[in-house]
Amino acid sequence: MKKILIHLQFALVGAVAMIATSCQHEKLADAIKEQSFATVNASLPSRIDITSASTFTLTGASLTVPTTVTFSQPTATAFTLNLSTNTDTVANLVTSGVLAPGTVAFSSGAAAVTPQITVPAGVSSVSFNIIVSRSALEVGFGKTLAAVIKVSAPTKGNQIASGKNALVFTVKTNDIIDPASIHDVSFGVTNKVFIVDAAAANYTLGSLNITVNIPVVLNGDPGDQFTVNAVSVPDSVTKAITSGVLPNNSVLYPDANISVNNPTVTILAGTNTAILSFNTKINTLLAVQPAPATPSNTLPTVAFTLKNASKYQVSPTRITTVYAVLDPNFFRPYYGTPFLIKGTVGAVSDPIYCAYYDFGGEGVAYHDDNNKDGDGSWRNPDYVDVNPDYTPRSVVGWTASGEWLSFSINVETTGNYQINSMIGGNSTGRFYSLFLDGQRLNADPMPVIYTSNYNNQGPNLYNHVLTQGYHIIKMYWDNADYDVRGMIMTRLAN
Repeated sequence: MKKILIHLQFALVGAVAMIATSCQHEKLADAIKEQSFATVNASLPSRIDITSASTFTLTGASLTVPTTVTFSQPTATAFTLNLSTNTDTVANLVTSGVLAPGTVAFSSGAAAVTPQITVPAGVSSVSFNIIVSRSALEVGFGKTLAAVIKVSAPTKGNQIASGKNALVFTVKTNDIIDPASIHDVSFGVTNKVFIVDAAAANYTLGSLNITVNIPVVLNGDPGDQFTVNAVSVPDSVTKAITSGVLPNNSVLYPDANISVNNPTVTILAGTNTAILSFNTKINTLLAVQPAPATPSNTLPTVAFTLKNASKYQVSPTRITTVYAVLDPNFFRPYYGTPFLIKGTVGAVSDPIYCAYYDFGGEGVAYHDDNNKDGDGSWRNPDYVDVNPDYTPRSVVGWTASGEWLSFSINVETTGNYQINSMIGGNSTGRFYSLFLDGQRLNADPMPVIYTSNYNNQGPNLYNHVLTQGYHIIKMYWDNADYDVRGMIMTRLAN
């Protein structure tokens, strides 16, 4: 009997447990049952035109325009919407008359929206911002810029109202930006005719090349890194000569003679200045001369213009085309300046040693008819034969008939000068000549005084009238086999 009661108790407990479990399942099912919400239709305004009377915020970095999506009724639940910017259709909108003629599309990415927004429950509208980079506005200053903002893909069964998925967005740039506040890019020069030798900062003189440095500047507060292209414009040189912008002795220096180091100029973040630089070989520049060892009477010129700034705009009012004018005569002297020939009566000028002949190379500043003898490292790769027996270097030896050297001089005062050519050799019957700017100073070659030894350079004295100013004097070996130390000039009484 006791066992029967125990079994009945277990059965009763099991039945109660089954009933309880069944009730719990029914409540859980009720809790997770999918609920149904009323859907809404989302709408964008058809158009927003930003002028000075509009609502916006403009800073040094961007333009912010608040925009609203409205709904057909209050939202019953939270959901998401996608946003996007399109510029491909702007041209068609202009053609169809929706947009005014002359309206242009924003550059890609210039008018940005967040890709997705969350709409909360219980609202009739939701706002988002259209963010436009100030750089894009400044680049397009003076124009009306346009884009199309689109809304799509509402979740949870919501929809876009028919014909309300796109907003035509325009900004009239010159209506919202003060022209005085616009950033722009230009050359950092005060004159479009850029005289390279006017300042030491304008160039770097190497052993073989001249590097010309032209500043490029961002006018306005510094910002992010950006680039601007520097484009060679040779046609501009010809036009500038014809119009009188350039001196009439300017000539086009061909692009083949230069190498531009950075045609894409980069202005780094937080800075306002960069350098456009180009190289030319010294020998190539100095070859622009009427004849060997004569001063150049022309000014080789190259021109560059700035284009396609990645940010901001190329300045419409500042210097954006520059003419770089090179004076070959300026770059000839070995010491950077011509040897000074003192004009005071009785004054003896510093010696002009042969080892310090002009730059310019073979056929321009010197002529040597064979390989390099003597000090092989002196002014390599020139073939001039400098005697290694002298420190500092001064004497040229291993001379042969027809060879010559040239030197830039600056005569202080027109007058009569004694030119002492210091020459030494161990044979008689030798001759030499002096030329000034390509003209022989003596009617015939001059005999060399016999000194019995190459290392014993003796005086060879001749008087000549020299005119004030820059000249190139050439020592020419008519009948050679001698060593030459150089020249010493003394101003004589007239």
